[in-house]
Amino acid sequence: MSLIQEVELLEFNHTVTYGYDAAGQRLRDEVLPTRTTRRFAVRIRSEDGVEGNYVVLWSAPPYAISQVAALARSIIGLDIFAREQIWDRANRSFAKNDRIGAGAIDIALWDAAGHAAGQPVSALLGAFRDRLPAYASTVGGGHGLGALSDPESYRDFAAWCADAGIPGYKIHGPSTGSVRAEIDALRAAAEGSAGRTDVMTDPGNSLRTLADALALGRVCDEIGAYWWEDPMRDNAPFGHKILRERIKTPLLLTEFVRGLEMRMAVALQGGTDFLRADPELDMGITGVMKTAHAAESIGIDMEVHASGPAQRHCMAAIRNTNYYELGLLDPASGNPLHPPVYACDYVEDASAVGPDGCVAVPTGPGLGVTYDWDRLYADKVDSTVFRA
Repeated sequence: MSLIQEVELLEFNHTVTYGYDAAGQRLRDEVLPTRTTRRFAVRIRSEDGVEGNYVVLWSAPPYAISQVAALARSIIGLDIFAREQIWDRANRSFAKNDRIGAGAIDIALWDAAGHAAGQPVSALLGAFRDRLPAYASTVGGGHGLGALSDPESYRDFAAWCADAGIPGYKIHGPSTGSVRAEIDALRAAAEGSAGRTDVMTDPGNSLRTLADALALGRVCDEIGAYWWEDPMRDNAPFGHKILRERIKTPLLLTEFVRGLEMRMAVALQGGTDFLRADPELDMGITGVMKTAHAAESIGIDMEVHASGPAQRHCMAAIRNTNYYELGLLDPASGNPLHPPVYACDYVEDASAVGPDGCVAVPTGPGLGVTYDWDRLYADKVDSTVFRA
């Protein structure tokens, strides 16, 4: 056994500069607003020197930190390779919570296992592929973060992505609750793609009514969308079953549904065509793989949410999945929300896509990335170490 001796929880700030106003107009440098968000990293060390690390990128919000701390205390003295036991403990202990904090711990444990074995995580999972078809997933329009603000900007970026050989293009539309704005952005994206890429839309649960969702769904059918995602404010299976009965485009849900059992319940009650799971949100790599296998058992696909090394390793080991979500991309600023945490050449922007339309799976041991710990500690807000 390799007993866990220490868990470090490092909190740091990531500052994003807003270069555009709500109309998509470039702001003068002297008036650029900023937003600082709290991120965190987990470092796990065993008594015999095995170490695993993970830096949370965006999906797990700051209030997950209390869950991480609680779980960190409980795993001191356990075998660093006992991932299933630790996953079950977290699933049971946090049954009345969203369980988000367990994700970072689980991913760090997989990183430790890979380093101990000298193998990438995807190999430990049972690799199915080493190149991942990617789609450009845009930032949301009209929020002052990026250059996407009107239908023409979505059209131009869709054309640029198609020219760059990226095989899929998913918009996060205005997300204002206006179905007309969502429809206009989607139609513009399809025009820019001109049939060269798969087009998807994700209103982010912003549409207020079933009628609005049906209106957007009819446009999805009209343009031949590859899928549409989380259109309505709620995740009730009954309402989404109506959408599936009346709209041909496959429906993708469960980004906003926590718990393996609840995600499967949505599928089994006819509420979705595809499932979503995220290693940061859904209890780690272990949680994603459980969801993928459960989806496979009932004959549906499972799409991995968001981007990062954990997502790449998961997708590499899943047969019943289609696209890697490369995002969130902006035509002017690249990937502004993704914190610069790497000391290696790992990137999450359009340059990661090769001539085959795919991104690579890291081949080094564990997650296969090197973190820039000097930078992370320089941006440190707080650090807590739990020891045996």
